Amino acid sequence: MGLLDRLFPKHRQLAEKTATATNYKTITEYQTVFSTWDGKIYEQALVRSAIEKTSVLASKLKPEVLGDSSPRIRRALDVAPNQYMSWPKMIGRLMTILLNDNTAAVVPAFDKDMQVTGIYPLKFDTAEVVDYKGEPWVRFYLGSGDPMAIELRWVCFLTRFQYESDFFGTSNSALTSTLQLMDYQEQAQEAAIRNGANIKFIASASSSMRPEDIEKKRDEFSDRNLSTKNTSGLMIYDNTFESMKQVEPVSYTVSPEEMDRIQRNVFNYFGVNESILQSSYTEEEFGAFYESQIEPFAVQLGEGLTQVLYTPTQRRHGNRVVFSANRLEYASNASKRNMIRDMLDRCVMTLNEAREILQLPPTENGDVFIARGEYYILDRNLNLLYSSGGNAEGERKSMLEGDTESETDFDLGGDDDIYNDVDTRGTSEVDN
Repeated sequence: MGLLDRLFPKHRQLAEKTATATNYKTITEYQTVFSTWDGKIYEQALVRSAIEKTSVLASKLKPEVLGDSSPRIRRALDVAPNQYMSWPKMIGRLMTILLNDNTAAVVPAFDKDMQVTGIYPLKFDTAEVVDYKGEPWVRFYLGSGDPMAIELRWVCFLTRFQYESDFFGTSNSALTSTLQLMDYQEQAQEAAIRNGANIKFIASASSSMRPEDIEKKRDEFSDRNLSTKNTSGLMIYDNTFESMKQVEPVSYTVSPEEMDRIQRNVFNYFGVNESILQSSYTEEEFGAFYESQIEPFAVQLGEGLTQVLYTPTQRRHGNRVVFSANRLEYASNASKRNMIRDMLDRCVMTLNEAREILQLPPTENGDVFIARGEYYILDRNLNLLYSSGGNAEGERKSMLEGDTESETDFDLGGDDDIYNDVDTRGTSEVDN
């Protein structure tokens, strides 16, 4: 029994059952089939670096199951997506598959009773949507050679460059010319370096000689002068050679303009830049990268899993799966301090959420809000736990009813006057 049998116990029966299913005709396609591209983009170092960096940063997304209509799904996804992977590993692998193939699939893992026990990312060579008893099914052909069939409603497809197909993304053939240029540059550089290392002298024969005589003289010259036998440091040759010239070693390098054009093509294609690859990005650069690459992936994955795991009625009642990241983890210490200082006492975050921004562990009694003014401490339902003074119950009632006028209201002020915050790069921060 292999991994496929453990995750999908009935995959063989389902594959045999749909073996004779006909093509499922969509709006744009008569035959809905997807095959991975054989361009092997992952074999190029620059492309692999771009994919790996994006996958590593995406793996920090945190899943959250909202709603209580299906406790079984919450229990299945609460700790890990399945029994063989952690959430960071699954999300990173899923992003790697998506960037390589432009189409990735996530399917539920089932037990023998076909109850959902988790989710699993599929790496497949070919997929086709077929019609089985009037319902669309997806038939996957995996890299191991095993077929697998599952109803389309159980498949979460993630795509890039989706244009021609209603279900699948377009191949990476648009990157072919750039990949070929990268390959040609590497071959030319390798050949030039190898030839420069082999050819040390160029000699001209003094008279016409037979080819075998030339080879013999060349070997004799090399053996006597260029081998370890020659310990004198003096090189001598007879009148067989009219002249002899030493070849100056020249290192071959790609022109900066050509290399920059190739790198820029790869960066544009995958939405990265040199700062992202080398982890030297600023807050603004990471924010732009997150919003353009990571966040769309998180939204697509969350919405797709929500449709797969919940019925329309459950979705209308707020049950869903979302993925998010604490982007403040990448902010400077001054930005973190400003965020906590300005928002903690306005019931925007709890003490533990503030500690999370500072990458500190939660405390036992830290899931409380602090309200500015007479400084109320409230639980998550805004029930009053503590007031520093005044009529606590009356103040709470006024606050909940929206009455902001109070004799005790006054501007604590002083924050921006006391702190002269600057970030790590020496730029003064001004509150807007």
